[in-house]
Amino acid sequence: MLSAFLISLREGVEAALVVGIILVYLSRTGRSQLARFVWSGVAVAGALSLAVAIALERWQINQDGFEGLLLLLAAVFVISMIVWMNRVARHLRKHIEQKIEDYAVRAGSAAGWGIFLFVFLMVVREGVSWR
Repeated sequence: MLSAFLISLREGVEAALVVGIILVYLSRTGRSQLARFVWSGVAVAGALSLAVAIALERWQINQDGFEGLLLLLAAVFVISMIVWMNRVARHLRKHIEQKIEDYAVRAGSAAGWGIFLFVFLMVVREGVSWR
């Protein structure tokens, strides 16, 4: 029980860090109107993570093979996160700000959808790693 809590806490902090960096950057660059796309991405990613967790709980599949497959899949996500963090940890803020800048300079709704997709993928990655 404690290990699940600690994993959830760690993944939540990592997701909050990414979202915080994005929101501060958008505010600092005068693009606060794009924050709604950030929050939409967070909400959709959270809902998707919760829906998957509920679906897996309702199916109550107790087969060792399926559980092993899910553990391997979760391990792949965790390892990919470790590799990514190791590669960009020193430049994480700069890396995220550059991606957001690339999306924000696009015209019209492309800027919002680019930011939405970026935030969605970053947050859902944390949610999937937890499960």
